[in-house]
Amino acid sequence: MAIKLNKQQQQVLAASVLGLGAFVYCYVQFFWLPVSKKTNELQQQIEGLNRDIQAAQHQAARLDELDKQLVSLNERKIEAEKRLPKNKSVPDILVTLDSLGEQNGVFLLSFAPGASKAAQYFVEFRFPVSVRGTFHSIGRFLAALALEQRLYNVYDVKFPEPSTALGEMQVNFTLVSYQYKEG
Repeated sequence: MAIKLNKQQQQVLAASVLGLGAFVYCYVQFFWLPVSKKTNELQQQIEGLNRDIQAAQHQAARLDELDKQLVSLNERKIEAEKRLPKNKSVPDILVTLDSLGEQNGVFLLSFAPGASKAAQYFVEFRFPVSVRGTFHSIGRFLAALALEQRLYNVYDVKFPEPSTALGEMQVNFTLVSYQYKEG
């Protein structure tokens, strides 16, 4: 079946094919490709946002665990500050020595501020101390001092011969207390 077209019909057909080709070219070039490119960019942005949302959800799931860790760290910090306070607090040290002395039958004879020595993270304060009591009461006193919440060290303990009448002696030592150095 052969279709015969006259010249005018051939021209209209050729113009229609060219017009259709131009329309398809313009559609692809100016509509399809830009929209496709924009769609791909938006899909990539959506995927990035989804990754960010998943990361945020993962962090939100860890929030309770992090809160518990924060509470635990704050408790440890408070405990550490009790052992290594941020201030010298000589009156507190004196009150501690006096109350431990009363509990153990030891009398505080002298207490004086001494030299201080700075280290990297703390400052060391030395206090010459004299106490009077029996050998055992002084031993209990020093043991109780070592068990205190705040850190103390005792150096240069000098035990003389006890007096024969009451069995008491005067003991001299250097008490060392520590202070946290900020900065």
